[in-house]
Amino acid sequence: MRLKTTPDDFRVRELLEWDEVPDGGFVVHKLHKEKLSTPEALAILVRDAGVDRAAIAYAGLKDRQAVTDQFLTIERRAVELKLPNLRVTPVGTTNKPITSKQSQGNAFTIVVRDLRPTEAATLRRSVPSLVKTGLPNYFDDQRFGSLRHGQGFPMLSVLLGNYERALQQLVAEPSPVAITGDVKLKRTLQLRWGDWDACARIARGPAYEPMFAFLKRNPHDFRGALQFVPLRLRVIHAFAYQSYLWNRAVSSLLRVAVKGAQRLRLSTVAGDLIAWKYLAPEREEKLQKMRTPLFGIEGDGGSEPFRKAMIGEMKGAELRRSDFVENEVPGMIWKEEHRDAFVKPTNVTDVRIEPDEMHEGNVKASLQFALPRGSYATMLIKRLFAPSWYARPVDRSGPRASGGSDLRSRSIVRYEEDHYSDD
Repeated sequence: MRLKTTPDDFRVRELLEWDEVPDGGFVVHKLHKEKLSTPEALAILVRDAGVDRAAIAYAGLKDRQAVTDQFLTIERRAVELKLPNLRVTPVGTTNKPITSKQSQGNAFTIVVRDLRPTEAATLRRSVPSLVKTGLPNYFDDQRFGSLRHGQGFPMLSVLLGNYERALQQLVAEPSPVAITGDVKLKRTLQLRWGDWDACARIARGPAYEPMFAFLKRNPHDFRGALQFVPLRLRVIHAFAYQSYLWNRAVSSLLRVAVKGAQRLRLSTVAGDLIAWKYLAPEREEKLQKMRTPLFGIEGDGGSEPFRKAMIGEMKGAELRRSDFVENEVPGMIWKEEHRDAFVKPTNVTDVRIEPDEMHEGNVKASLQFALPRGSYATMLIKRLFAPSWYARPVDRSGPRASGGSDLRSRSIVRYEEDHYSDD
């Protein structure tokens, strides 16, 4: 199975509404991009159209390895930009900047390639149960780039009070899969760790120089040094571990909710998770009503069954509530945030199966569907192919597991910039 062999195999259309105000001070634009992350597209818009970055607002980030359509507002200015992989077109006016609260989700058109006919048949047979009973609203691998690149979870190190280890994970842990110059720099920093004069000579640029200058003055203040890591990077890593614990708590909850014969296995870079083939109506109703928030120290933890599951996961990680206060680092702070444990796709079309022109002898499958904002289309695809929880795990180490463009190596910073998307 291959996803995103070409960007056109993964098309995303943002579903967003705004109040049309003819004389409004914010011009709504449609942004169409290909092989660009949302931040990269905005940087081009700022550079080529002379737009003030502070005047731009948008609802969500979209994947780089895809063809995507989303909306943005530009204050008091209409802009048209036509480039080979980026188009910006005015489509209306409103009286306030666009925010994520206006997003109803995303519509997807996806092509899955390099399928054996039996695999395509499995996909087609799985669609009715998916439409009827939905799937767990897990975060997928895009959220866990730090695991793919061998960093682990720096946020866990912070919560355990091991600030030096957290800093090493963030700036001096070379990726085993990336092939960029960033890897060489991280390997060198790893070898010279503790010699802050040498590190300062080796690592140049605004992301490193203030940090190592601080460590030269304060050689053991790793907590203070963490504040020089770019804020966006700190936030991403904080969310990554928060999302991991949420996934594990939901999967733990489903051990009770899903009977053995109905359990399916969803494999992720962060471990296997429980899904279901069919869900009893009373179980579905309970999941829909249950509050299952992302953990935050000031929240109540949600409904009791989920709160108990989350407490169990935190105990397994040897975390205490006090750790979130005593080991706080700016930018790496969790707030309780609502997230549904259960999601149903809408507007699901029939699966179209055709010969795959890129993989002789195999077929491709095309399907369309919509998901709420923050739900992962890649997780839905995994659900369609999911084996029984009790089936022997498939060896995915061979060439068929290489995937498409979404699995190509890249530096950690690039990975996080490109893939911290809401689809």
